[in-house]
Amino acid sequence: MSKNDIEYGLGWRYTPDRVAKLIRSPSKNVVVARRDSELVGFGIMTYQEDQSNLDLLAVKRNYRRMKVGSHIVDWLEKVAETAGVFNVFVQVRTRNTGAVMFYENIGYSVMDEDKNYYSGVEAAVLMVKSLRRMYRAT
Repeated sequence: MSKNDIEYGLGWRYTPDRVAKLIRSPSKNVVVARRDSELVGFGIMTYQEDQSNLDLLAVKRNYRRMKVGSHIVDWLEKVAETAGVFNVFVQVRTRNTGAVMFYENIGYSVMDEDKNYYSGVEAAVLMVKSLRRMYRAT
């Protein structure tokens, strides 16, 4: 995948070396989506005691709107829930309305905005999804 699939218009923060370190980190989980031998998307999530953060989600442009991103996030959320996580957080560029709508459609809510999130270059919408399930007594 190209840098523009991952960090369009920003400095190169997720270098191959950094991604390799993230893959080896015990507090991270990385999942990839492939079609045959082609990498079409991936997601990286950081786990803390009872919350997690979706650090990075990328899907190749010609595979978007085909549920690849939804399947990646769903898998990461299931792992997080199994690990005892209650809330998942994600930060999205304010002007990336398509991504904000994507996350809203899969259950995330806007919490706040951080005007300096992307190195002072661009603001971020801070979003959260609760993984708590409502159980009924039988």
